[in-house]
Amino acid sequence: MTPEQRILASWQDNAAPWTRLIQQQGLASRRISDPAIERAILAHQPSRVLDVGCGEGWLCRRLAARGIHTTGIDAIPALVEAARQQHQQGDYRCLAFSALAQNLTDSFDLAVCNFSLFGEQSVQQLLAVLHRRLSPGGLLLIQTLHPLMTCEGHYCDGWRETRWPADCVDFGDAPPWYFRTLQSWLALFHSQGYRVSLEEPLDPQQTLPVSVIFHARPEPR
Repeated sequence: MTPEQRILASWQDNAAPWTRLIQQQGLASRRISDPAIERAILAHQPSRVLDVGCGEGWLCRRLAARGIHTTGIDAIPALVEAARQQHQQGDYRCLAFSALAQNLTDSFDLAVCNFSLFGEQSVQQLLAVLHRRLSPGGLLLIQTLHPLMTCEGHYCDGWRETRWPADCVDFGDAPPWYFRTLQSWLALFHSQGYRVSLEEPLDPQQTLPVSVIFHARPEPR
């Protein structure tokens, strides 16, 4: 399988334990990064949000509770079903990134990708599609692992193997990940017609960033 195919296969195999992990708040870093992405979204007061790679739907539920119409999409049927079971009034769609251009015609004030971008070419294609799906003045928020905190002494672009946390004993193989430096992320946004700024949510105990959130606005074309 290609790395992109391995990503999808891993998430399909691990959908059930991942859903349990999120429901149990089993990732310590998410206690910092989850509120950070929610604050970033609410600061822009959107009325329609697209959650790309919504997983089991926790962010969609949080935004819906604040009266924000949120469409959640994910390529993994088991995760979409878990989201629907927990939020029957929600708008969840099973769509691969490659199918968005043909199957997603709505416009959104804000799109968010919260730790959902693992690939190489698929991410470039997604940025191009979202550029067209954002309303005038719209915003794309991408939260991902901070490159400086996760480079493991090898700070250059390329595919990496990943590991689940040590206590995730019921998980299968972890998905690969296409690592990008901060410079490469910024260059990618520029190539796809976005102007971008960033923020770095900090772990207050270590005063080190646990993630990076890119705020990307499409430039007129």
